[in-house]
Amino acid sequence: MLRITASTVIALLLLAGAAQANFLETELGARAMGMGGAFVAVADDVTALHWNPAGLAGLPGVQVFGMRTSVYSVDGLSEDAVLTSYGTGSMGYGLGWMRTGAADLYSENTLLAGYGADTPIDGLAAGVTLKRFSVEAPGYEYYNDPAYTGGDDAYAADLGALYRRGKWSVGATVRNLGEPELQLIETTADEDLDPIVSELRLGGTYLFRDVMLMTVEWRAPREVPEYYEDQYVINFGSEVWFYDAFALRAGMNRDRITAGLGMRTKHVQIDVALLSERRIGSLYRLSAIFLW
Repeated sequence: MLRITASTVIALLLLAGAAQANFLETELGARAMGMGGAFVAVADDVTALHWNPAGLAGLPGVQVFGMRTSVYSVDGLSEDAVLTSYGTGSMGYGLGWMRTGAADLYSENTLLAGYGADTPIDGLAAGVTLKRFSVEAPGYEYYNDPAYTGGDDAYAADLGALYRRGKWSVGATVRNLGEPELQLIETTADEDLDPIVSELRLGGTYLFRDVMLMTVEWRAPREVPEYYEDQYVINFGSEVWFYDAFALRAGMNRDRITAGLGMRTKHVQIDVALLSERRIGSLYRLSAIFLW
């Protein structure tokens, strides 16, 4: 019983403090995580549905993605996702599901549907992702609070643009348009509700000597959780492929160091990554992409 209580406290402290902080910070893919989360100008696989929907335009064929993340070594606390995309090389579609939570305690779920296409401007693509957020806290039922709503849901959208030219690219996204608010307790005052804040992300990449991909990204959320010192942040990362089969990655996400490995064949890519969080521990992420 003591273990269950401790897990409940940890999960609620990490997840239920503010809906905006978790939906805003949940990210996809061990590859992107290993590169410091600077992925808005990369967006060259199915995870573009999350990072920059304009990237869907350049994806040929079918891709299926799965992810599992161990969060801060807390039993039962994880981040999971499943995505799929279909593209022609000039336009593409994507569908996906993301979840952050602890079993039977608390969960945040996001459903995604996106579309990207080339524009009449050579090298420029644009896209949109529609998102449905939902939150539940079944662990809170233990307190028998009549004000507990049982869960809530809301909708938002992301817009993206991506320009590629030779060895470099630039990308931009505006995330969480509409800034929806989620409520678990009916008696929460309107002024105390936390919206899932909108955010602007700008990024660029350069491919050095056809081997090392270097990427940088500037993020500007409208506001950030109190435990962050700065509102604006620059993330950066790098990726080096050896023989087009094995990759090493490293980066910086705010003040957190990231590292990762990747392996791929013609139809499968498997990635692992570590994000070192000095305050409460580390995240370990495994993801895979299957291509046809």
